[in-house]
Amino acid sequence: MTIKKKTKATAYIYLIDELKHYYEDILEEYSNPEKYLTKAYTSEHRFFADLEKDLPPLTVPRILIYVANRHLTAEEPIKDVLRFLDRLYAISPGFEVIVITSQKIESTDHRLRERGVVALIPDNENAMLRIDNLVKGSISRHTIRVKHKAASRSIHFMGLYLLLVLIFAVVAWFLFPEYF
Repeated sequence: MTIKKKTKATAYIYLIDELKHYYEDILEEYSNPEKYLTKAYTSEHRFFADLEKDLPPLTVPRILIYVANRHLTAEEPIKDVLRFLDRLYAISPGFEVIVITSQKIESTDHRLRERGVVALIPDNENAMLRIDNLVKGSISRHTIRVKHKAASRSIHFMGLYLLLVLIFAVVAWFLFPEYF
């Protein structure tokens, strides 16, 4: 009888791509279930329905790759994307959102970054490479934050220990001055 070790994904990666431009590439790139839990959607509605049913844990990086070509070519391009981001952050704050678009406008880029979008990537032949770099960077940032938190906790415990030793030494010095 073999015992299988249950592994956890190190990152939850979600893709919303209505036209399926990056569908197969992303699912293939992040297909390792030991590292990634990857889910792809063709509509925002399905994404939100699934997200509300099964929220990802806050202890792992949550990355959303959002192909927004349809929205950024509309008359009010930014409003639909901002509305989408508001709804996403209301349901589950802390998502790192990567937006892929065929239009890159400076004002759009600035407003999306203010709302928490990690990157606005132009839809070209280098997009998949940039997505991969951003996903790995997000995982690295999360790992560094976790290790920093653990290190600061260790330093706090060591400081508390040294304070207790000092208090014990001072009390001992007053109670047993002949030993000092």
